[in-house]
Amino acid sequence: MRIKRLNGMLTIANQMETGKIGKVAERGYKTIICNRPDGEGDDQPGFDEIARLAQEHGIQTVYLPIQLTGAEPADHAAFAEAIEAMPKPIMAYCRSGTRSAMLWSHWEQSHSDYAERERRLAAMQVGAMAPGSTSLDGRRAVAPLTSASASGAADDGWWKEERQSGVTRLRRNRA
Repeated sequence: MRIKRLNGMLTIANQMETGKIGKVAERGYKTIICNRPDGEGDDQPGFDEIARLAQEHGIQTVYLPIQLTGAEPADHAAFAEAIEAMPKPIMAYCRSGTRSAMLWSHWEQSHSDYAERERRLAAMQVGAMAPGSTSLDGRRAVAPLTSASASGAADDGWWKEERQSGVTRLRRNRA
């Protein structure tokens, strides 16, 4: 079983192995969220078996199966409710960990100030906010992006914009 700790509250994993639930308990996990539908693969134990073993070790469980086609808005809402209500730390799993990670990513983005940072960046790009000024919440603004050069990359000392295969990535320069 491969696990990846995302933060102090949530860890994701691939398929939960019944023989590892004791180790999960020893590591202090209080909740297991299953994002893999029963019967998806021949090699997986059913959720009822996972829940029974987890209960024996004092771990609470949540069954929130996500189909391979992806999560629906109701799935995101249920995941958010589980993350906020269940005892922590939490281990969420599916076949590879990807569905659990995507649910977490959606939850975290909805609870971060990402949208606020995007508004500030847009304001700087059109010149409405000068480099070095602070935003209304007291955070320091960064310099606006310059237009991309013919090579497809712009570097103004603060942010670097890279365009490759139709994808734009903004990265803060380390220099």
